[in-house]
Amino acid sequence: MEQNRVQRFPKLAREPLLTSHVRGNPENRLWAKVIDVVLVEMAVFGLHFLSRKAFIVVPVVLWSVFDRFGRGQSPGKWLLGLHTIEGGFGKPVNGFQSIVRNLPFVLLTWGFGLPNFWEWAVLAPAAAWIAIETYFVFNLRSGVRVGDIFANTRVFDYKDEHTQFIEQFLKDSSAP
Repeated sequence: MEQNRVQRFPKLAREPLLTSHVRGNPENRLWAKVIDVVLVEMAVFGLHFLSRKAFIVVPVVLWSVFDRFGRGQSPGKWLLGLHTIEGGFGKPVNGFQSIVRNLPFVLLTWGFGLPNFWEWAVLAPAAAWIAIETYFVFNLRSGVRVGDIFANTRVFDYKDEHTQFIEQFLKDSSAP
């Protein structure tokens, strides 16, 4: 299985970033990001009691690690069968690329921990950036976000054994 995954990367890396037809399901990408944001916010909130500075360091660390977790699968992407790769060579993303592609979500977390004026000064641009990225994921044929363009990454559907098990479980449980 691992060998099959590595062989698929170069083929996807040769696809043009902005005009490719190969992309992850937009709804799955949205829900995967929601899962990841909730996990990061819970971690920041939990660690905030230990140190006031946790809201600065923890989001940067978690967002840099999330896309590298599971070879390009954050917890949300893992649950929903998505995979992130580096666009040029088809390799898994590195920490810098992960931070670049998730920068608006780092800013979102920082905004919640700042005093009144600065909170809105950070939250407003972060919310606008996230809205633009969501628009691109749903409306561009390639489904790339602004962060994907800056980091030279792409997200695609990747169904492995656990994803197929979850899908089958959901089908069986919803059948009358």
